[in-house]
Amino acid sequence: MFEIELRNPEELTIRLKDKVVNVNVAQSTIDAGLKVGTIGGAGEFEIGEMAIVGVELADGGVMYRIDIKGVKIGIVGSTAKMEDLDELGPVDILGTSNAKFVSVIEPKILIPMGNMDFAEVKAEVKVEKKLKIKNASSLPAVLEIWRLD
Repeated sequence: MFEIELRNPEELTIRLKDKVVNVNVAQSTIDAGLKVGTIGGAGEFEIGEMAIVGVELADGGVMYRIDIKGVKIGIVGSTAKMEDLDELGPVDILGTSNAKFVSVIEPKILIPMGNMDFAEVKAEVKVEKKLKIKNASSLPAVLEIWRLD
């Protein structure tokens, strides 16, 4: 099981049993409390049970795909363009500030970030402090919006 929280409008926190990882799309950084410090930019990283791929965007910045026990999380900031999304691959959970990305990526869960106006996305809205995921089979069959406050 793992949890996802919105730390600030541009930063998601993912908590596993023994690891906490903060992904900041505005700064293109990952902070996992590693001895080497904060990880910046694109690349492939393994942090505990997480496999992270950072993809450099055409206009600058980085978007991330994180795989935890078969659940794929995409974190896409405001600098991404539609043509960048192909590099993300399939995603179960999407954290983004752009509602237009939802119809392209088709996640099972949307986590609005930034000042996203998600009113145009047709889905049930849940308001919670954190999202708890047991495993891939516990994901919803139909899109849900999780507003993390």
